[in-house]
Amino acid sequence: MTIFSGKSYLEKNRFAPRQIQTSPHPDLNMVVVIPSYCEADLLQTLDSLENCIQPDSAVEVLVVFNSSVRDSTTVKQQNESFLQEAIAWKKAANRKLSYHFLHFPELPRKHAGVGLARKIGMDEAVDRLSQVGNEAGCILCLDADSQVIPNYLVEVEKAFLEDKRRKACSIHFEHPLAGEQYSAEVYEGILRYELYLRYYIEGLRFAAYPYAFHTIGSSMAVRSSAYQSENGMNRRKAGEDFYFLHKFIPNSGYFELNSTRVIPSPRPAEKVPFGTGKAIVKWLESGASFYPAYDVQTFVQLKAFLKDIPSLYKNDPPPYPEAIQAFLDEENFLTQLEIDRINVGSQEAFEKRFLQWFTPLKVLQYVHFARDNFWPEVEVLEAAAQLWAEMEKEPPLVHRHLDYLKIFRAHQKAFPGT
Repeated sequence: MTIFSGKSYLEKNRFAPRQIQTSPHPDLNMVVVIPSYCEADLLQTLDSLENCIQPDSAVEVLVVFNSSVRDSTTVKQQNESFLQEAIAWKKAANRKLSYHFLHFPELPRKHAGVGLARKIGMDEAVDRLSQVGNEAGCILCLDADSQVIPNYLVEVEKAFLEDKRRKACSIHFEHPLAGEQYSAEVYEGILRYELYLRYYIEGLRFAAYPYAFHTIGSSMAVRSSAYQSENGMNRRKAGEDFYFLHKFIPNSGYFELNSTRVIPSPRPAEKVPFGTGKAIVKWLESGASFYPAYDVQTFVQLKAFLKDIPSLYKNDPPPYPEAIQAFLDEENFLTQLEIDRINVGSQEAFEKRFLQWFTPLKVLQYVHFARDNFWPEVEVLEAAAQLWAEMEKEPPLVHRHLDYLKIFRAHQKAFPGT
């Protein structure tokens, strides 16, 4: 068996030296990486992994307990306490999976956050897989307050084993919509937040944008070789998942895994400036029933523009609907169009180069431009209903947030991926 050192990537990009000194199991094929910052629910996450159906290959779970040099003594003591609880949990029974707990209590102020914590764990995962010569092994990302259903590990293993061309994926997720752990207001908020997330992806797919995928840090996986070739995880304190996955989405080998499910937490949190926790905090503070979403006309005009892209290789663009035309003018689209035409020699190359310019980030900038200058946000239920009608689909029998979330979940779960 050929042994790969992984040094080319690790020597250039690794934040910390090797943390785990014991040798990995020779059949190691999957490593689950979990960043943990004062996470009281971590043991529930570990229990859900331990209760998974055991895959054919060996699995390791790496938990990165992290805090910043600027964090208070109280925060660091809490993190230390949760670390000790995890150690005791590991020793309390003969665990099926192999667990490793990495402790980084003094991360630098500039970079400390979820991106760096993920990076530390994922780089260690590269090292573990490289030690057994498995560059094709898989690195799974989960959060310390998320859970998984029992087929999670076997379905991820199957997906990457059955097609060696696969490099990375988004994994189907569903937030809990009821329970006793949180207040009714929290569950009402997470219902609307997830509907908003799915509405946005449905809008992009309705517009025929090819890179419309969820980018959720707690529900993604990547092959180790692909992770290394794209220079690994970034150190962003928020949005690290969006920027990380969009290095893979434009290329062949990206797919959706919809045969299993991650259950992210709906809890409110102030740890990052945006994302699930912050969205629920804003919902609770607003005291309102209105949850904002982009007007459906945003996607209608985007669709009118995208369907015309193939013709732009040889033809001048026609006048577009007002919002997309105003955005393109602001972005100097005609100049970019000429650059693209000059630097390609075929229709296929032109369309690929165009999408390198019209990235998911630029699409989001257009969406915000349309919101700020043309159409104010509308309530997410009305937005979802209008989009579903634009798609010429039969509406649900009852006009509620829950009903539209159910049909969007089912519609996206049936999406073939790539």
